Amino acid sequence: MRKTPALLSAVAVAALAVAALAGCSASPSAGCAPAYASGSASKLVKATASAANFPTPLVTKTSQVSQNKAGAGSPIHDGDQVDYTYAIYNGENGQALGTAQSVIRGGASNSAKANSIIRSLQCAKSGERYSLVSTVKDAFGKGAGGSDFADSATLVIVVDVRDHFLGKANGVNQLPLDGMPNVITAVNGQPGIVIQELDKPTTLRISTIKAGSGPAIKKNDTVHIKYSGWTWPTSLGGKPVIWPGGTGADGSQSKAGNATWTDDKATDAKVTKDMTPGLYKALIGAKVGSQILVVMPPKDGFGSDSTAYGFSAADTVIMVIDVLGIA
Repeated sequence: MRKTPALLSAVAVAALAVAALAGCSASPSAGCAPAYASGSASKLVKATASAANFPTPLVTKTSQVSQNKAGAGSPIHDGDQVDYTYAIYNGENGQALGTAQSVIRGGASNSAKANSIIRSLQCAKSGERYSLVSTVKDAFGKGAGGSDFADSATLVIVVDVRDHFLGKANGVNQLPLDGMPNVITAVNGQPGIVIQELDKPTTLRISTIKAGSGPAIKKNDTVHIKYSGWTWPTSLGGKPVIWPGGTGADGSQSKAGNATWTDDKATDAKVTKDMTPGLYKALIGAKVGSQILVVMPPKDGFGSDSTAYGFSAADTVIMVIDVLGIA
């Protein structure tokens, strides 16, 4: 098989940069408008989980999407988190060029600035497989094919949608609790906090900022969450400090406290008593769609794991957690 390092490198980059995602599918769902329609080229692709067959050369100047296997449930909308995989084929000769090596997760966005893989997710459903026929430039960006593929070269990209869930808490706003930080939320859902002249809490404090209406988290559930984390100011009236991230005792790397938002990539957590005590108590019973504020004094915090997040075990920790789904 001919090696195409530039294009395959672009595949890896896309798997990370797909935080600017977008969604689109082959067949319109009620109340959902796909980014791309089915076309004369995409209709020729017959795809399974392991192969794609189509007449060659297959050429297109515009992105087209046709469904190969129907999904189920609600359609993907702008802002949703999506788990998916894909395989790429050369439109000129049908040769397999590469696959996403693991499940990609990112936030759906039907922006015209997003690449065609991202945009093709719009209106797809969990379990769906579809074929996207697009150009190198539209799928991976200008020059992504290096010397092997022109920007205008046609690619066939077979996408399998594994799952999708909320991109931010969508629950009903609740009244704030006295003595707790105020939570301010950006348009994309990313939270910030204001502490004002508050005394540092000495006991675990948990507050529901947005009350979701989805299923409640139970022990041993694996939950999809986004979070931001800060340490309580060292002086009265000071500003909270976002976790910088760091290296744990075992060499593991932890990201900054707002990484799930800046990367637009939810993380998964198994809810057991082995996790941070304050986090466990905040998550148990919380409903999908909720946003939870938790202030953890040291005895309820991360203990020896604190250094992996860039703060001390003696720090009082603040977290705002969006509960997005249960796996």
